[in-house]
Amino acid sequence: MKSWLFSLLIISGLAFSFSSCETDFDTTTEYKDITVVYGILDQKSDTQFIKINKAYLSETDVLTYAANPDSNQYINDLEVKIEEFSDQGNLLDSHILEKTTVTNKEAGQFYYPDQIVYFWKPDSPIDVDYIYLGDNLVDSALIWFDEEHTYKLSITNPASGKVIASETNLVKEFRITYPSVQRTIKFLKNDNSSKTFSWNDADNAGKYEFELRFNFRELLTTGEERSRYIVLSKASVDASNNTSEYEVYYKDLNFYSTCENLIPYDDQAAEDQVSQRFTGLVEVLVRAAEENLSLYMEVNEPSTSIIQEKPQFSNVDNGIGIFSSRYYEKRLIELDDPTKNELINNEDPNYKFVY
Repeated sequence: MKSWLFSLLIISGLAFSFSSCETDFDTTTEYKDITVVYGILDQKSDTQFIKINKAYLSETDVLTYAANPDSNQYINDLEVKIEEFSDQGNLLDSHILEKTTVTNKEAGQFYYPDQIVYFWKPDSPIDVDYIYLGDNLVDSALIWFDEEHTYKLSITNPASGKVIASETNLVKEFRITYPSVQRTIKFLKNDNSSKTFSWNDADNAGKYEFELRFNFRELLTTGEERSRYIVLSKASVDASNNTSEYEVYYKDLNFYSTCENLIPYDDQAAEDQVSQRFTGLVEVLVRAAEENLSLYMEVNEPSTSIIQEKPQFSNVDNGIGIFSSRYYEKRLIELDDPTKNELINNEDPNYKFVY
């Protein structure tokens, strides 16, 4: 009985996994040279990564093959480039990717800790996205790509002459519309009210992921300071052609129950190392996945059906995998004084907030 085993590495810095394009792949054919590609362009990252692996068909124990780098990686160097085209279809630039080795892959069935990736560092940013707290500038993010351009990936294997190709649009800029310019946010402890968070539609986006975080600092008994955050809420929202703005709701009461459940460490020994905690900013984070990435995520979600066979998706010609893009926006808000006081005056001795 032959078994297919594909290896894809989702690099931690890329992790926003989001499948069908016209590119078909027949898993019943004999193995020759199946190239597996994973690459997500991130407009706010100064380094772009492309992971290129091999898929293989084996008569023997697939786990033995999975643990062998030679079964998953191309031994010879590949020629990898990303070409940049204008909205009129004119070639503007060609970027050659370099090969490097990441050394922090966690232990598992596939080979570790070293894996080969290809990377490209754009020469210079084209814009800056400024992040404000009220009217005060508190952060910024450099923009490295022109959202009007199309990016085409080409991978050539000199040993075989095989060429693998794909292309992607970029998710265009969008904005978090609420909260807008307000400086503080209040969570009412004994109230059933909800907060609304919203953002406008982004061209070329197929899915949005909303995340609400609470940042804080810890002072340890050693005198060291440590930054932490907890996730208050997460939501996945599909893009719609009929929607110009998206909303999610968060109940005020959930803020306090989530803090009580997640801030003190489960390990009492770890909690005993914390002498004080200090409140930080609430972070509203919205990530947008390009349409092909959204489809890829959908097809690769765990099945809830009794039918385990799921359709394959790839937008990679002469290979399988995904080449797409993502974009994110964030907004920072400070807790108001009454909310801070609720945390400071909490009766749980493990809370330890002093500000």
